[in-house]
Order: sequence, then structure tokens, then C-alpha cells
Amino acid sequence: MRKSAKRAKPSKRKNILGRIVKVTLAFMFIIILTIGLIGIVIYKSGEMSLKASASSQTPSLVTDEAQVAKIRENLNYSSSVVWQDDWVVYGDKVYEYREDALNFLLLGIDRKGELSSETRLTDWKAGQADVIFLLSLCKEDKTLSVIGIPRNSMVNVEVFNNKSECIDKIYDQICLQYGYAGGGELGLAKMSESVSELFGGLPIHGACAVSYDAVSELTDRLGGIEVVVPDDMTAYNSAYVQGSTQILTGKNVVNYLRYRDMHTLGSPTVRLARQKAFMRTAATRVLQEIKANPAFVKETYEAVKPYMNTDISIDEAVYTAAQALDCTFSAESFYQLSGEDRADYIDDEGDYYNDYYLDEEALKDLIMRVFYKEVSIGG
Repeated sequence: MRKSAKRAKPSKRKNILGRIVKVTLAFMFIIILTIGLIGIVIYKSGEMSLKASASSQTPSLVTDEAQVAKIRENLNYSSSVVWQDDWVVYGDKVYEYREDALNFLLLGIDRKGELSSETRLTDWKAGQADVIFLLSLCKEDKTLSVIGIPRNSMVNVEVFNNKSECIDKIYDQICLQYGYAGGGELGLAKMSESVSELFGGLPIHGACAVSYDAVSELTDRLGGIEVVVPDDMTAYNSAYVQGSTQILTGKNVVNYLRYRDMHTLGSPTVRLARQKAFMRTAATRVLQEIKANPAFVKETYEAVKPYMNTDISIDEAVYTAAQALDCTFSAESFYQLSGEDRADYIDDEGDYYNDYYLDEEALKDLIMRVFYKEVSIGG
């Protein structure tokens, strides 16, 4: 008769199972701890690099020197508050720059396919910045503001030769600066400089330019975006009646955002309003996705990387997304630069460039509202 195998006693089996459970739990704890530490490292790395990525200089705004002198004199006699050199006077109030603000430039380039960081100044195929948004995240007040800049806003732009040397500075549409600098790293830097200069020397902490394919990819990753058509687009698509609800996907989103009536003065401004509405909905959806899946930022960053030219690292993107989750975000968070559309006729047949001349006072008012906060100096 075959002898039966010797079995472990119940207490011994329990000890073995206990050790297995302990080892498994310890292993899982190590994995979780490692992932957590990696997340913290990425987060802190992003925080430090963003703080070091922009100039510490605050915007330079022209103020009424007589008004400044009057307020400073009153402070000397009736207040313990000491005047700070970086304070500005607007109206009859004193303001200071929001030092904790993180400012980012987002660009939509009018081309398909991959978007390289390589600057090319020989074939003039870098493209133009058809979509320009400036995002400002204020950590102290937990607010996120988005400013739409008309792509045909008239500013000073630099023109470069094939040796990356600036050969001219002209007054032209801001969207052209990306192409005039050959796109890539130089184009991104010069667009950041143009926007910074437009806002009085505003620090820009990061910039990102994307091609059409990145927009399509993001739209599909969000499962489509529902929009209400703000203007009559039936000349392009009979279904796009003003006020109608449409679902945008990766297949139709680009044409929806790009369409404008080339024969109507002011059509770029109308298009920007459409892009702004899309941006508002898409941004809200992105924040929802991040809350449900913290890895969404990294996954999306990697997915659109071939179609993106950016100086924002994955660490910085993760850090910024984490900060944005706690921010207030509504229709009032979106702004659009005010100005006037003018036709610059180029021939006798009625062809013209649609230029946009910014309202300087309205721009200054917007800068104060978004990037400054009032200082309480007492009576």
C-alpha cells in the first residue's frame, strides 16, 4: 500500500499563508510607495522648473505719476503701510501683481501632421498661429482665466533670415510671428515674447503649439465635444444652424474651428468666439477626466506629443493639472481682447487683409482684472 504524503499541520499551514500574505502586502506597499514617490518627484520637479522658467519681472504698466505721488504722500502722513516699488495705480486704487500666477501660451498652428521643435527658416512652411489663448492659473485665489487673442491682432513682429538672424521688425498680425521665426523652438519663443510684450512684459511660464491632429486626438479622447453653434455656418454645413447643438469628433472638429467667411470683415473675430466656446467646454471636460483618472495628463501628453511643439515638460504639465483641479472655472473665466476689425486693401479688386486693432484701454483694464489684485492701504 502506498503511503500517503505527510501533510502539514493546520497551524503550520496558517503560518505559511500568513507569511505569504505579509510578503504580498509588503510588496504591494512598496509598489504603492514607489509610485507615490515618483508622483511626488514629478510634481515637485514640475513646480520648481515652472518657477524658474519665466522672468521674475512684473508687467510694466504706465500709471499716472501725479496720482502715485499723491497716494504715496498720503501714506507717509496717515498710514503705517510702506509703498512698494512694484505697486501700480489704476483709477484711484493701488494694485500689486499676482506673484503666484502661472501663465501659459497655447497655440493652434494651421497645419496637419507632426509639429517639430526644429526651426526651419528656408521653406516658410512653419505655419501661422491661427488660435492663440493665454491661460493664467492663480494658486492663491484658485482661479483659472483664459484670454482669447485674435490671431490678426496688430503688433510688432520680428522677421528672421535662414541664419536665425532678425532682419526686420514690422507692424503686422501676431499670428505671423510663428512663421516669421521659422516655427520650432525659435517660433515658440518669439510668439511667447510677442504675447508677453502685448501684456506689458507679462511672465510666460510655458508655451505649447499644436497641429490639427492634436486637436482631433484630444477631442476623441474626451469622447466628443457637444457645442452650441454661436454663428450661422450653413454656408459651410447646412446642419450648422446658429443655435443648433452639434457633436464634434476628431473628424469634424478642425473644420468647425477653422471655418470663417473669407469675404466678410470681422470673420476671424467671430471664429474666435466659436473657438473660445469650444475651449471652455473642452477644458471643463479635461478637468473632469483628470479627477476620474489622474494618469489622463500623462497619457494625453504622450498621445499628442508627435503633433506638439512645446517647452512644457511632462513634470510641469502634471503639476499644472494638479493645481488646476482646485480652481474655479466658469464662463466668467473666459475673456476676449477687444478691438476693431479694419480692412487693409491690397488691390483694386477689393481684396484685403482683415487686421484687428486692439483697444489699448480695454487691454489695460483686462490686465488689471486678471493679473493684479487690489492692495488695502487703509484710509
